[in-house]
Amino acid sequence: MKIAVLMTCHNRKETTLRCLELLYAQLLPEEVSFNVYLVDDGCTDGTGEAVKKAYPDITVLQGDGSLFWCNGMRLAWDVAAKEDPDFYLWLNDDSMLEPHAVSILLETASSADDAGIVVGSCCDASTGGFTYGGQRRSGAHPSKLVPVEPGEEPVVCDTFQGNIVLVSRGTYQKAGNLQSFKHAIGDTDYGYRAQKAGCAIYVAPGFVATCSKNAHSMERMPLDKRWKTMMTRLPPGDYYRFLRQHAGIRWVFYWPRPYIRILFSTRMENQ
Repeated sequence: MKIAVLMTCHNRKETTLRCLELLYAQLLPEEVSFNVYLVDDGCTDGTGEAVKKAYPDITVLQGDGSLFWCNGMRLAWDVAAKEDPDFYLWLNDDSMLEPHAVSILLETASSADDAGIVVGSCCDASTGGFTYGGQRRSGAHPSKLVPVEPGEEPVVCDTFQGNIVLVSRGTYQKAGNLQSFKHAIGDTDYGYRAQKAGCAIYVAPGFVATCSKNAHSMERMPLDKRWKTMMTRLPPGDYYRFLRQHAGIRWVFYWPRPYIRILFSTRMENQ
């Protein structure tokens, strides 16, 4: 059984190397092997060079700094797919795997006959609280999601955050690669598309990694920086495509909201 591990990184060398160390320390059945496809998206801290030195077998792909997470993962996936592995494992380099993490994902995929995707849940290393993993849609808005925390048995979910996700070959054949979004919503979109293609999504039992919650304090940024951050994370064109596919006619009402919210919050601060 072959797994292609898909990763993308930008200027956090020590974190990336620690993530890879824990990946290579996984306790796996003898019949399971993996190859890593890592996109160095314009790193200036020597991440790519350090990875090549420590792990010569890893395929390091070069980006120019404009790929961000979604298009970096797309590139890694395009290259990995040429080898036609049994599974693809999305892995964020800030997600630190537990020793049996990959085995748990594989066991979940095996135990649920219809499982096309298995999501691994992350917790905070200090508090043990849920941080990233499966999500369930809450209402008509496709971006209105609630977390699906792991239990003792696999749990069905609608979509997911892409920190640790095991995608089967069959799902890739049905749903294809990630869409070309700038940065955010690519993982959410993929979950919805896979589900529409008839692929069931399960959250694996327990927490399989630690990962601290990213703190996005856009509210405290000046308007120009806040707007620039929004245009990087969620450009209007990307959000339009996402909503047209997953919100139907309601996209007309949903699309302006995040951009108006930025301007409105700044106006309130100035009063």
